[in-house]
Amino acid sequence: MAAPLRIAGVVRRALALCAGMAAGAALAAGAYDCQLPGGSDVLVVGSDIARRFPSIGSACAAASWAPAAEVPPPAWPALPVRVIHARAPRGAPEARRAGATGGGDGGSVAGISRRADALAPLIESAAQRHAVDPHLVRAVIQVESGYAPHARSPKGAIGLMQLMPATAARFGAATEEEILSPAVNVDVGVRYLRFLTDRFGGRTDLVLAAYNAGEGAVIRHGYRVPPYRETLDYVRKVLDLYPAPGG
Repeated sequence: MAAPLRIAGVVRRALALCAGMAAGAALAAGAYDCQLPGGSDVLVVGSDIARRFPSIGSACAAASWAPAAEVPPPAWPALPVRVIHARAPRGAPEARRAGATGGGDGGSVAGISRRADALAPLIESAAQRHAVDPHLVRAVIQVESGYAPHARSPKGAIGLMQLMPATAARFGAATEEEILSPAVNVDVGVRYLRFLTDRFGGRTDLVLAAYNAGEGAVIRHGYRVPPYRETLDYVRKVLDLYPAPGG
């Protein structure tokens, strides 16, 4: 009788081990399908943002998934760390792309809200930490929110740099309160710009397109600016406000 008991014990331990491994795999692959307000696409994210950010009004359901293999990016040439300047759209108003009205890198740029001056230390600090041109950060904030720190979009984007909760969580802002903090919002937004800069080889037009439409949209369109009216307008508006180096 001892032998069958030993065998049964081994089987139970094996089953327990398999169950533990399955649970670990489910945890690693666990995700949520979240429908954001405004009819935006369903996102597959790693946390229940409906519970984490209740005021957003999202609806999330648990999902089991495995990330699909990504299309490898093109072999970009070696580029400097700083975000490069893309060519301005034909006919862009040169007056709006002119130099600063104040002195130095912290000065105001034509077309940028005067409220930017109060945020200059935050912008300069985040830009230096993440090696992104502060002029580009100012232009993005102007187009995204007009420097309104509590701005919210119908799609659920929050704050100065209009961060989606899933993106904010991915880059370090764990709560809605953190996303609404100007210091956190700017740091996370600039960190995301840095990530996109590395991913798209420093191509400012692609960085901006990905910031607006998502990384996947740029990749699906062959590493080009997606032909969406909103995205095309967004890229143009930001570049119109982004002063040319030495301009």
